[in-house]
Amino acid sequence: MKLISILALAVCTTLPAFAQEAAFLAQAAGHEAPFRIGYSNGFIGNAWRAQHISDIEEVSRELKADGDFEGVVIVNSTSGTSGQIAQINSLIAQGVDALVVNPVSGEPLKPILARAAAAGVLVVVVDNPIDLPQVLNVPLNHTQYWQIETEWLVETIGDKGNIVAIEGLPGATASDWRVRARDAVLERHPDVKLLASVSGGWDQAQAREAMAGLLAAHGDAIDGVLIQEVMNEGALRAFTVAGKPLVPLTGDYVHSFLKLWKETPELQSIVVANPPGVGADAVRITAELLRGNKLKDGVLEPNPLNPDLPNALVISEPYVIEREANTQRSWCSEATKCISLDEALELLKGKSDSHSLDSYMSAEEIRARYFQN
Repeated sequence: MKLISILALAVCTTLPAFAQEAAFLAQAAGHEAPFRIGYSNGFIGNAWRAQHISDIEEVSRELKADGDFEGVVIVNSTSGTSGQIAQINSLIAQGVDALVVNPVSGEPLKPILARAAAAGVLVVVVDNPIDLPQVLNVPLNHTQYWQIETEWLVETIGDKGNIVAIEGLPGATASDWRVRARDAVLERHPDVKLLASVSGGWDQAQAREAMAGLLAAHGDAIDGVLIQEVMNEGALRAFTVAGKPLVPLTGDYVHSFLKLWKETPELQSIVVANPPGVGADAVRITAELLRGNKLKDGVLEPNPLNPDLPNALVISEPYVIEREANTQRSWCSEATKCISLDEALELLKGKSDSHSLDSYMSAEEIRARYFQN
């Protein structure tokens, strides 16, 4: 494994933004097959994360079959940031060529990820970006996620009224990023008032309790509910228990919710699919970098947390679902397909109720999109 000195890294971090991309690319060089990737998953408490890991395991099997990878060593933290730091230390000690990390929270991991990069490890951060020039970030577009849902909710309640929100895991970068996107939309719509925003921890039971509390506090004053994913059925159950009529409510891309939406004609909703497969995309990108393949010119985007750092490959949300497809929406594109509820259910046909509407790119698609021929 090629070692990069701490001094050299310090020089890279002081260069102008156009040169900082070299800070992480330097760690991709000098590794020899068979390569070994370590994957640190900071949270394993819901079905999304389980599917996230399942997708990575599938890609790991493909890499092993290619013959130039030992595979992907996956560790899952169940004890927050401290547990994830310990597991990252263990992966580094095992001599991995690359470290792919989905953080619980990015800021506390900066020192250990900088140390990993200083030791010549290629560091790739998934979904919850970190503003270190020594790492490559592969996040989903969380601005797009809650921007679309917030714009839909504002439109649906007639650009006037009161809403409440249920956020994700406290301190998680993705949740905080989404909240900023939501607030930016609401600033443009002063007649829509956010009465309260509470955590649901990306957990159905917590979300049910959170929604019950919001209904108790605000009751009939609530005109709409903005909810991050994997919590929406819990919120709906709170309406049922409280005996309250449903209001427009943003939905979930899990099979069980989509079936429930189909069976509940009075439910007004929208779904932006936030696919677990982003981890598989990140592993495929990591594999190509270890193999020595070069990124296309101009493919790197600004870091979502620090626009001066061009070290991100931002993955678009693949689907927006409405009861009836509306392909004239401003958010529809080749990368983000606008589909109907029936089309989404067809894509999930034969899958379990907990299965998320998923998407990740093949090795060929990754090469075509991001790498030079």
